[in-house]
Amino acid sequence: MERERFSSKIGFFLSAIGFAIGIGSLWRFPYLVGRYGGGIFLLFYVLIIFGIAIPLFVLEMALGSASQKNPAGAYRQLGKGKAWTLNGYLNIFAMQLLLGYTMPVAGWVMAYIFKTGLGTFQALSPAQIGEYFGAFIANTPEVIAWSAATVVLVVLIIGRGLNKGLEFANSLCMPALFLILTVLIVRSLTLPGATEGLVYYLKPDFSKFTARAVYDCIGQAFFAIGVGMAAGIVFGSYLKQEQKSLLKQGIHIGSALTLAGFLSGLVIFPAVFSFGLEPAGGPGLTFVTMPNVFNKMPMGILFGVLFYVLFYLAALSSWLGGAEAVVASYMEEFGFSRKKAVYVVGGTMFAIGCVSAYSMDFFETADAVLNNALIAGGLLLTLFVGWSWGMRKFFDEAGIRSSTTQAIFTIIVKYVAPATIIILGLSMHGVF
Repeated sequence: MERERFSSKIGFFLSAIGFAIGIGSLWRFPYLVGRYGGGIFLLFYVLIIFGIAIPLFVLEMALGSASQKNPAGAYRQLGKGKAWTLNGYLNIFAMQLLLGYTMPVAGWVMAYIFKTGLGTFQALSPAQIGEYFGAFIANTPEVIAWSAATVVLVVLIIGRGLNKGLEFANSLCMPALFLILTVLIVRSLTLPGATEGLVYYLKPDFSKFTARAVYDCIGQAFFAIGVGMAAGIVFGSYLKQEQKSLLKQGIHIGSALTLAGFLSGLVIFPAVFSFGLEPAGGPGLTFVTMPNVFNKMPMGILFGVLFYVLFYLAALSSWLGGAEAVVASYMEEFGFSRKKAVYVVGGTMFAIGCVSAYSMDFFETADAVLNNALIAGGLLLTLFVGWSWGMRKFFDEAGIRSSTTQAIFTIIVKYVAPATIIILGLSMHGVF
């Protein structure tokens, strides 16, 4: 069977940033910036993204490009020992788990598009909005019903193939996402008192930049770009020879990811402070704080709907990229047709999602398992490229010719990245 290919560099770029820009980049990153010192946290985040996260994503693309395989196939073909193949399977497992246990979040966001449009929250007080969200997520059948719609969308889109499915969908989703971001930023920045929110978000405050801030910053950067989730390797394998400029492409993807997270903060904090509300992170921000903002904002229903559409596009594009990576892996490893692989991925996603919707304990356990899988996968990636496959082969595949760039990559891949990942992992388990 002939391998599918991206139709163009822009098709690859939109698909890759669609995968990278998930809900976490929009609801967690701005909150971390505001909480941990504003501009100083943002600067450190950019350094981590460009100094470590992007190089690791480039490593993954190079493995896919060199092998023309899925993660398991790439490690099997390029590795000197078959044990490396286990990391490929770990990558696939991590992505399938992520697709499943986060499925209820897709249901929450989709539901709030319609609930906001119908004016559900307009007559509710701030306390009632919080109670409403708690009651909604506890209504498991309703959450599953909303979530199932996303699974159906993923199955229908990915079932159309790489070009007509993933690539076409992201050619619509990504421009729409940044257009909506722009509209919401203009609305937010023109609200009375918006300046206070900007100061909270961007003013450097070194007293808040603690050791915990460094840990959260590194974790956010690593997980945002999606190392260890199979997509980097699969997307690299889809590139045509004339489309390859891996380092430049990695820089473009990391820049777009960082920009999206930064711009979402320009939407959220000026609006939150304009109406005298307290900033929050994660679900509290998205489903409790922001409905209060839209209740007080002129044309709040319209801007509320746009806000949740924005978040849904980020979620959907991320799930589509992840699903494509797992589908490609199942097709190659088990000889499935695309149709069968899509149904298996969608069915597994739905089954795990149902358990996650019924049990927050399962959700939290799956999240912990995923974090450990990504840390292990990232560490094994650096060890494989740096010490087994070899930096010279990597440089040849990635087209890195500059001796200075090669020296920097060698230091990052062989020493800095493994040490950082180990410290991050030990910190997660309370060693530091």
